[in-house]
Amino acid sequence: MLLFALCGVLIAGGLVALLVGLRGSAGTPAGHGAPGRLTLRMRLLWYGTTGAPDRGTLRLRRIQAALALITAALAWLFSGIPLSVLLGPALVFGLPWLFAVTRADHRQIRRLEGLAEWTQRLSDVLLLGTGLTQALVTSRRTAPAALQGEVDELAARLQARWRVEDALRAFADTLADATADKVLAALLLRAGDSGPGLARALADLAESVREEVRQRRTIEADRSKHRTTVRWLVSIILLVVVVGSLNSRYTAPYGTVQGQLVLAVLGLAFIGVIAWMRSLAAGKPLPRLLEPDRRSQVAALPAPAEEPVAEPVGEVR
Repeated sequence: MLLFALCGVLIAGGLVALLVGLRGSAGTPAGHGAPGRLTLRMRLLWYGTTGAPDRGTLRLRRIQAALALITAALAWLFSGIPLSVLLGPALVFGLPWLFAVTRADHRQIRRLEGLAEWTQRLSDVLLLGTGLTQALVTSRRTAPAALQGEVDELAARLQARWRVEDALRAFADTLADATADKVLAALLLRAGDSGPGLARALADLAESVREEVRQRRTIEADRSKHRTTVRWLVSIILLVVVVGSLNSRYTAPYGTVQGQLVLAVLGLAFIGVIAWMRSLAAGKPLPRLLEPDRRSQVAALPAPAEEPVAEPVGEVR
């Protein structure tokens, strides 16, 4: 009865987490500084990017959190193995994490392709004599589909009277890519200077980004063969495990203490090998150029105190 009660609590908690996750949560309060290195690593591990995650990724993580609770309860209920409480959620988060490496790289390539198109169009607008701020605001009308949301946010910040430098840095943090930082660094250098040469520089950068997109597509075509091998290997192993777990005589030895230890070692070894194979098939992102230096103490300096204004001496009566 205690086991059934615990399973019911976990299922109810999963449903509540699902409803709360689909509803969403409040945003981060304004005024906070740049995220720390640990925060960026956790964000990269959870969302797959150090920038702003898209709505699809947010909804997927919320649904996975609810399914993990439900899977843990059902795995313990039907198998009777306590360690299955951890192995079930590991599969819920691990399989999409393993299979999403190709989609994440292709998404980044599409964003870079859109960045090259956006940079070229911005260069054409600047050649007509338009100011940089006005060109950035009007670029939302012809922004590529892969960057439509990010460019809309950039234009909205500029229309809300953000400084051009601050809006461009926020745009760079959203893209979170070293190649995009090169383009935005050129815009930052000329944000306060209306001299000529920016349009030509943007045109050269657009061509450079297009060349990098072609190289990345070639690399991804070579990596896809190894990723397909990893997927088939993992699928076959998981199929054997699932079919074998339906046989109570097969899973009976894992119900003992020694069996739990053996199962834990095998599970950790399997996860470690798969993570290692995935890291070989995934590309390591280059360090960014516009990432804020967290060693700097400039932002932490207190604001200068205002001098008190001397009150006029009243007339003595």
